[in-house]
Order: sequence, then C-alpha cells, then structure tokens
Amino acid sequence: MLEVVEPVDESRTAIAFATEPIFASLSNLLGNYENLASVPEDIRKFELDDLEVQKGLSQLGKGLQFCHNDAKIVHGNLVPDAIFVNAKGDWKIAGFGFSTFLSRDPNIPTNVEYWNYDHELHSYCQRDLNYQAPEYVLDQKLEPSNDMFGIGCLAYSVFNKGTPLFQTHGNLNTYRQQIDGIRQQYEKLPAYLADSMTRLITREPSMRMSAVEFQSSKFFDNILVSTMKYMENFAEKTRDDKSQFMKGLLRVLPQFPERVLYRKILPCLLDELKDHALLPYTLPNVFYIVQKMTPKEFEEKVLPLLKPIFLVREPMQNLLTLLEKIELLHQKASGAVFKEDIMPLVYVALEPKNPPSVQEKALKTVPGIMEALDYTTVKASLFPRIATLFSQTTILSVKVNTLLCFQAIMKILDKFTITEKVIPLLRNIKTREVNVTMATLQVYEEMGKHVEKEVIGSSVIPHLWHLALGPNLKVEQFERFMSTIQNLSTKVHQQHLHHLQELKKLEDQTKSFTASSESTAVANGAGSNLTDFEKLVQGGPGSSSDTMTPSSTRQSSSSDNPFKIASDNPFASSNPQESSLDMFGDMV
Repeated sequence: MLEVVEPVDESRTAIAFATEPIFASLSNLLGNYENLASVPEDIRKFELDDLEVQKGLSQLGKGLQFCHNDAKIVHGNLVPDAIFVNAKGDWKIAGFGFSTFLSRDPNIPTNVEYWNYDHELHSYCQRDLNYQAPEYVLDQKLEPSNDMFGIGCLAYSVFNKGTPLFQTHGNLNTYRQQIDGIRQQYEKLPAYLADSMTRLITREPSMRMSAVEFQSSKFFDNILVSTMKYMENFAEKTRDDKSQFMKGLLRVLPQFPERVLYRKILPCLLDELKDHALLPYTLPNVFYIVQKMTPKEFEEKVLPLLKPIFLVREPMQNLLTLLEKIELLHQKASGAVFKEDIMPLVYVALEPKNPPSVQEKALKTVPGIMEALDYTTVKASLFPRIATLFSQTTILSVKVNTLLCFQAIMKILDKFTITEKVIPLLRNIKTREVNVTMATLQVYEEMGKHVEKEVIGSSVIPHLWHLALGPNLKVEQFERFMSTIQNLSTKVHQQHLHHLQELKKLEDQTKSFTASSESTAVANGAGSNLTDFEKLVQGGPGSSSDTMTPSSTRQSSSSDNPFKIASDNPFASSNPQESSLDMFGDMV
C-alpha cells in the first residue's frame, strides 16, 4: 500500500499530504504521459523487466490480501494510473477514491449504487470500464473478486505495452459484447501467468483466484522473486537467519537486473550495515553491487554509509573484507576522498599489534593503489608505517611483503629518503632466508633506476655482492644477482665515464680559450716582454727610433734646408714664424 508519511493538512483552499517518494505511475512506465507536464528522460527510456513485473504483481496481490481480509474494502478501480512505483521499485496501490467498504455481516450483501459511464466527465473522475468485473458492471454485485478480475486485466495490459484486454471506450454495450465473447488471448504472456489468467478473467466470480491464491501461483515460484519477498520482511529476521541469507545472496546477485540491484537490493543491504556483527556477510554483497556503479553513484549513495564502517575494528574480519576491496574503492572514489577516508584503513592494518594476516593483506594492497597517492602521503604517512613494521616484524612473509612495498614506493620517494632511510633498513637485515634476499634484490633493482651513480657504486653494489654470496641461493638466483650487479656496474661505468669525458672536454675548451686570449693580446701590443720594453725606452737595437718611418724620412730630407728647423730638435720653437725671425736675426 502507498504509505502516507505526513498526515493530511487541510485549509480553506487546499488539502495536502505527503507520501513516500514516488518514481512514476505504472501508466507512465507503460508510455502514457498525459498527466506529466514534462517527461523526464529516465521515465521516457524506462522498460519494465520481467522480474520487476513479477515482483510488482506479487506486491499488488499482497496489498489486495490486506484490503480484502483485514481492511474489508474493495478497491474497485485497479488501473495502471492507480498503481505507483516508488523510489525502490516497489509497486504500491493508490487511487482509493472509488473504493467501497464491505458489509461487516457476510450474510448481508454490500449495497451498490447503479453505475454508468459518463462521457462528459474526465476519465480520471470515474471508473475505467476496461478494468471492471462483469458482476459489478452488469449485476451490481460488489465483492473482493471484483479486484481479482481487475488485477488480471492489469497484468495483461502490462505485458502488452499498456494496451488493455478490453477496449470498450466507455460504451456499456461494447463492454457487454466483449465480456460475453471472452477468448483466451494470452500468447504474449509468460506461460505460468497465462495459467493464472484463466482463473482471473472469468465471467463467474466463484471461479476466480483469491489474493492469497494469486500470490501462491507458479508465476511467482522463482528464486529471485522469493529473495525479494524475503527481503521485504528482513528486519523481522533473526541474526542467524540474516547471516545465512547474506551468504547465499552473493550467489544469486548476478541474476538480478541492475535496476533491481540498485533500487531494491542495495537499500536493504545498506540498512543492515548498522549491525556490525553481520558486516563480514553484508559487505561482500554491497561491494558486488558497487562494482557496477559509477564513481558518482558510489560517492552519493554508498560512501556516506560506509564511512562509519571504516572506523569499526571488531570483528577483525570486517577489516579484512574492506582491505580485499581496497582497489575497488580506489576505482570508485576520487583521489581526495580515497586519501582522507579510505587510506586510514591501510594505516590501521599496518600497526604492529595486528595479526600477521591483517598486516599481509594491507601490504599486498599497496602496489595496486600507488597511483592514487602523492609524494607527501607516501613519505609522511605510508612509508614510516611500513618501515616500522619492517623493523619490528619477525614474520618472514610480512617482511617479504614490506620489501615489495618498498619496491613499489621507490618511484615516488625522493633520493635523500632512499639513501638515508631505505638503504640503512636493507643493510640491517639479519636473516639470509632466500625469499627475503630475493625481495631485497628486487628493491635494489628498482632503486638503481632512481639514485645517483655514487650511491649505486658505494652502497648498492657492495651490499648486492654481500647478498649474492649467501649460501642458500640456487644457481638461477645467483645468476640473477650477477646480472643485476653487472647492469648496475655498467650504468656506473657509463655515467662516470661520460662525466669524466665532459670534464676533459670542458678543460680542453678552457685551455683553447686561454690560448686564444693570449694571441689576441700579443696582436694588440700587450704581449711585449721586459727586454722589448727596455730596448724601446733606451733606444737600443730593435727600438722604434731605429726604424725609419715615412714621416722621419721627410724630416731628414728637410734638414738640408738651412731655413727649416728639424722637428726633432728639442730646442726648436713650437711656433714656426717665431723660429724664422730668430734665425734671420742671428744672420744679421
């Protein structure tokens, strides 16, 4: 029955009440949008699945059972418009505007007013003749079997895309003709429903199924329908019954349509998360459905209810179940949500006080989630916990898995942390157990891709030699050590040789530049030595005064003229006119 969640509020102008959330009417889902101002895309593209129809008709049968046996009322107008589909996909009976209470005395028939179809009224204001029982329309008899005829007509309409079994157009004569000529036209119906239809669409009310018989028909004898029926009363079950149900549910979930999983199964499972004792059985079913969801759907519908579960530490199986699905959570959650809400699961599981099984499960998840973690998260939160566990554990399998984690996070850690933190941890390994030794080799192989040649040559290769000479290695394991040592040695050789070659090249360039600078200086006169300078100032051989320039030659040739003073005479006047007058004065 459609539930009213807020009571009727009446004013002078309106009557209002609130029901549970409704997705659409059954008529809308069959393609009739007359009552919708705009048709949402999810309703326009909606196609009923056979399982949804089975479940829905079963729920209508249960609703009619309550009406007939408990409420003592006949609905009287079971049409697609009177059936609402709620947000969970449940079919709910509504439209009780034409319902009639039965007489409390079974020996006294219920009074029925004569009914006739009025073409001047809107169809919503009167009963739909296509879904009315003949004993009511023709004989004015009101009894529960009227509704069973109506549910038969409704089932036929659902499986025929909204086309009713009778098409009377509100004409009583047409109705009478079609009722008198009822034919078995159920070839489009499922086989078991067709068998039930012969006991629903009949002229004689006494031959019809009751609501209880309808629910017990073979049409509903289906493991999926039975599963959903069981879940409708799940809150009333004991914890043992619930745990047994959850174990078996995981095997049948793949048979359910996705829409049923999302709208019917998942909400029920999420309601059960509050029972922490059932978490190891409930969570696997939740995660099966989560893997079919988009990240947006997961973060909106599931994650808010899972967050409190992440803080639950008992039973420990709960933590193991969550760790098993950590990669699925990584796929469905955004980076920030994953780091803030989901990674703490890994941190808690890495605590040294936990059982080794939990620690191993957490360590095995690390390589698969590295792409979701940034440098700060790895260095500040993840690496210290792994390093602490590595130092304190005495379980070889845990130690091996911590080494594999070191290998995975090597590409994110900085060189300083690798050199100052990781290498000392590796060098302090006391055991010579082969699995630990080979895991250490894997760490060094990855480390060799990220550290400098000085670290490889001074720290990595010497320790690799130390490990390679262990007495427990097999031939192929020793060969792998030798291959790694050779590869790393070659890397050091090539990098250091290249470094030395670059230094030599730089030195040669420097010498060449110096020589070029000196040649330029000599060409500019800056390259004369002390001897040349002495010759220059003392007038010795090789000085510039011994070399006759064109100007000095002109001066020498003019010295024969008694009237011209030589330019190199230190006593000559700088004024030519004054010198000439003095000379003539001497001559006179």
